[in-house]
Amino acid sequence: MRVLILSHFNIIKGPIEVLKIPEDFAFNELKTIPKHLNLDEKDFFIYDYETFKTANLKFTVQSKMERAEYEELMISVVIINENISPKIFQSILQEFKEELTNIKNLYKVLYTSFEESAVKFLKIKELLLKYYQAIKDIKGIHLDINLNYNFPWGTHICYFYQNKEDLMDILIPYIEKGLDENQFCVWVTSEDLTEKEARTKLETEIKNFNEFLKKGQIEIFPYTEWYLKDGEFNFQRVLDGWVQKYNCAISQGFNGIRVTGNTAWIEKKDWKDFSEYEEEINNVVGNYRMIVLCTYSAEKCGINEILGVMKTHQVATIRKEGKWEILQRYDNSVFN
Repeated sequence: MRVLILSHFNIIKGPIEVLKIPEDFAFNELKTIPKHLNLDEKDFFIYDYETFKTANLKFTVQSKMERAEYEELMISVVIINENISPKIFQSILQEFKEELTNIKNLYKVLYTSFEESAVKFLKIKELLLKYYQAIKDIKGIHLDINLNYNFPWGTHICYFYQNKEDLMDILIPYIEKGLDENQFCVWVTSEDLTEKEARTKLETEIKNFNEFLKKGQIEIFPYTEWYLKDGEFNFQRVLDGWVQKYNCAISQGFNGIRVTGNTAWIEKKDWKDFSEYEEEINNVVGNYRMIVLCTYSAEKCGINEILGVMKTHQVATIRKEGKWEILQRYDNSVFN
């Protein structure tokens, strides 16, 4: 079990941010938390644990204020039974912190009444539920077999990678499978794995790669020549471009088109438009003999981005500790 500490609640001042990843908190019982936090336990309770999988830990400690000998503290936690990567924990913390800043007067110096602070704490509890649900939805299902690259037409999947080696490990076999099956292949690169690096790796790993290149069965180019052509992202132009690529490939005798695009170039301002593009491309892929694999940097994605990506793809995959995992599809109804 892992415990994610989200908020420290002072009965007078209200909730106080803790926001850290307690990697050493692997407790057999929640009641051991006070000792690890160096608090004298006077009271302890778990709030609706079976329903929310969250806990509010209430303590009475020596007060540092002159007017009171003791004061009550509360710590809000989320209980995680699954192993989630530290990077995803970090993104959850960051998103949580940003949402807290949107609550008006959350961290005022002094609350006028317990009722006022309780209202604020209810907002914190709602966020705890939301982020617990998010953690539960992105947990991975371990696969004991290697990823099968023989995808059916109309497949639109995504892959969250950790580093350049991860990218090459999934994309080289993906492209090789397409070339062997007489599919036209397109690889749109980004800074995480450049056009030159991709081309060099393909030449090294794929037998007779230059022959595929000479007969025009594969194109490799950077995102600036496709997603950001003319300096801006226009998702309709990109969608139309894929259809044109497909029609050209079919006219040249290829069986279909196999695409991969890297998204490391996306800035925060582009996420909304790119999400709409990812949603719309499902309609395009489903109508043609197309296979699309989108690659996302796990490090550059926040929790909202990860959930959004999962929503717009048929399958989301990640590799941890040498094993492939399929991430569960995100259902936005859990937050409604």
